[in-house]
Amino acid sequence: MTAPAPPTAGCPAAGVRPVPRIVIRTGQRIVRGPLRITPDGLSYPDPRPDDRDEDGFLWARVEGEASGPPDYAVPHPRRQRAAMENPLRLLCQISMGPATTTPNGVLWIVPRPRGTAADPLRPRWPAGRTIEPPVCAAHAPSAARWCPPLRERGYVALLVRRAPLVAVRGTLYRPLPDGRVERTRGAHFELDQDADSQLVDSRFLLADHLVRDLEDVTEVDLRDPELYRDAAPCDAGH
Repeated sequence: MTAPAPPTAGCPAAGVRPVPRIVIRTGQRIVRGPLRITPDGLSYPDPRPDDRDEDGFLWARVEGEASGPPDYAVPHPRRQRAAMENPLRLLCQISMGPATTTPNGVLWIVPRPRGTAADPLRPRWPAGRTIEPPVCAAHAPSAARWCPPLRERGYVALLVRRAPLVAVRGTLYRPLPDGRVERTRGAHFELDQDADSQLVDSRFLLADHLVRDLEDVTEVDLRDPELYRDAAPCDAGH
């Protein structure tokens, strides 16, 4: 299946390359240490009030000046969390204002999965898990046109009726009996599993993404002018 062409005609700001607030800038870097690792879990040597979320997960820090061009491949961990954590106020990944919400659901744009038809990500696609926050209708066309994964792999725009929070993703630090620490990137703490079946100990997870499951989805066409009726940019009131 060919990828849909980036939308332009009839779409607001489709030709303007956005500077998405959800990603870090080239003057910044994600910091995953130094960390203290004790039997009680992970902590920073210089703890700050915003290091942990309300559920006690320790989050990766971002250091450096927000200068230079955006690094589209690297989401800002704490902004990603801010955009995804409140189910009643999901935020647009471009400007961190309210995502578009309609009677048919919240607007999301998801990339096509890599691989073949046997890829385990494909059976439910375009439903399925995502770490990408939603968008507002006014910023959706520019996101589809300029976001490198969406340009390279193709995309589909969705209205999502249910998007439960299902996991916290990050780096797992597993203390070993010989004193070494095994580090695993991309580990998932599953929020709907009990302690006995949980494979990841949340005390030793340095979080960098929240994960939502997109369910009951309806595909929409970003060229449809009805999608943009009364669609002000999500940052218009700022």
